[in-house]
Amino acid sequence: MSDSDGSSISLVSSISALVVSFLFVTPVAGTLLGFNWTQAVLIGGAAGIASVASAWWSARRADESD
Repeated sequence: MSDSDGSSISLVSSISALVVSFLFVTPVAGTLLGFNWTQAVLIGGAAGIASVASAWWSARRADESD
């Protein structure tokens, strides 16, 4: 694979991690945990940022081990 393929895979995994975590955490925080929806969106955004950082870090570690 070339470097551009690796960066596109990393971008796709980052966006996927962001979307999935945001769509999962926001409704849980809003309905099950009782936060108002503004707080739930902020919590979902924070979870999205954390998941993107984790996906980026994991991809970087995988590249280093190859």
